[in-house]
Amino acid sequence: MKTIDVDDEVYAYLQSRAIPYTETKPNSTLRRLFNLNTKTSFGNISEGQINQYKEKTGKKQKANLRKLVEAGLLKEGQALYLYDYQGRKIEGYEVIISCNSLLFNGISYSMSKLAKEGLKEKGFTSESVRGPMHWYNSDGISIKELWSHYLNRQVLKGKDRA
Repeated sequence: MKTIDVDDEVYAYLQSRAIPYTETKPNSTLRRLFNLNTKTSFGNISEGQINQYKEKTGKKQKANLRKLVEAGLLKEGQALYLYDYQGRKIEGYEVIISCNSLLFNGISYSMSKLAKEGLKEKGFTSESVRGPMHWYNSDGISIKELWSHYLNRQVLKGKDRA
């Protein structure tokens, strides 16, 4: 492990980007911001914990915006942004969370359907698009990451949610 010095402004920025109660060290925040984690972007979540959830429920849940709002990880009416496979923001695809869907130009969409349309418009032709990995909040956290965090909390609480 190496030690680096950062000034107060950089440290304050890291604190502002940290996910409370999950990222307790600046290194965890930096790993997420630089997309360096291989299993998840939350240092406290192991693949084993996610697998425990899958074993309890018999399946791996798709991200559920309503549950993320209820858990306080997102807010109703919050903006989300579409990113491509290289982690670049796709301009013109700012949406609003509404119940368990996304509002775009006054129309309600699923995350995957709208991500597929936006990616196709930018030249990506995959028929299989995992929507939660392409939608990010203004803090640069993907819905996929938030969902992993949510599932981890459910496993740690011992709850069995379907």
